[in-house]
Amino acid sequence: MARAPIHIDSILPAAEEDKRPRTRCGYLVPEAFNSYTVALGEVGSVASGKALHFAADLVCSGGIDIWIRAAYTYSIQHIGLANPRIFVYLRGRISELDKKLMTLPQESFYNNPDVQNAIAETVLILQLCPKRTKVPWPKVDPSTKRPGWLRGMASSPETRATRAVWSSEGDTTPMYVVANEFCQAVQQGASERALFWTRWLLEEDSRIRKETKGTGLTTKERGSPSASSKSRTDVGHFIAALVMEIYKELAAANQVRMHEEFGELQRLWRGGEQRMASSLRREALGLLIMICCEVPRWKVPAAPVLVQDPVRLSRAVGQSWGFFNEVLGYKPLAEGKQLKPTMTRNQKKVADLKVTEKDKKGTQLDDHFQAYDAAMEAYLNRQ
Repeated sequence: MARAPIHIDSILPAAEEDKRPRTRCGYLVPEAFNSYTVALGEVGSVASGKALHFAADLVCSGGIDIWIRAAYTYSIQHIGLANPRIFVYLRGRISELDKKLMTLPQESFYNNPDVQNAIAETVLILQLCPKRTKVPWPKVDPSTKRPGWLRGMASSPETRATRAVWSSEGDTTPMYVVANEFCQAVQQGASERALFWTRWLLEEDSRIRKETKGTGLTTKERGSPSASSKSRTDVGHFIAALVMEIYKELAAANQVRMHEEFGELQRLWRGGEQRMASSLRREALGLLIMICCEVPRWKVPAAPVLVQDPVRLSRAVGQSWGFFNEVLGYKPLAEGKQLKPTMTRNQKKVADLKVTEKDKKGTQLDDHFQAYDAAMEAYLNRQ
């Protein structure tokens, strides 16, 4: 039976336009960013095409910093010790892009063949690199923080690295004890134990800083002079100094040959790359530790070559202009709509407890239809 026409005074509001930030090609920024990172973890020409397309779109939408941040995040979390050479490569490529960015107008930068090739080559290398899970930080049980626990665990003799780094003037006794335990773990190749002592020391330093609302385990400044006083006395710099001393010993014995890679990771730990997420600094420190623990036991204690088939890579890079031309065919984003790193995050929808006028109208309309249906059904049942 046909429904009788209903006359309603109010008009249904039109659907609101989605005003969330979009890329040059029209993708929502979090979705484009997620599609790019997912494609990096896949294999095959289709995945390579997706990665190149979304990388070109992000960069040509003003998101060069987003792309650089993502490159470091992916390298640390998914490549890491599988090939530490990637960090040296990234610094060189990004340095070249920064120089171009300073001398070229924005659209000229996007259209520059050298820029397009550098970005495409980086994307393909990130995709082709062997993968390894991020640093496996072990958990620290709260019982290890009770008084006397550390004293009961101490069993390692003093090491040369501890004597070279620990200072009685600014460093506390727990740092001396942990340093000896840490050095012995590294020398034995026990990466899990070395990471445990690192995390224990970092958490203990953080706990003491909260309790005292001031200094932690040490007052000795080992961080960068340009950093804050709190950062300069971070106990992580003490661990980094220990790792450096151990690396010198291993390098002198020709047990490790990763000077450039080790130096670059050390730079990242000290905050040398502003566009890398600050939370990844600890992961860089973990990779330094794992190099000293694991690499001496490799058959060849050096980073493998980054590109296995340079001819194939060169051919693929030579086709990158097509992906950029496709993106550049779209209208450039206005200055106020250029991509920012915060746009890559999915905004959490918070339930609004207050009922708006629009919601009230929608509820009233639903109630109206339900009442009409109920009345019609009652009328038909009487027949």
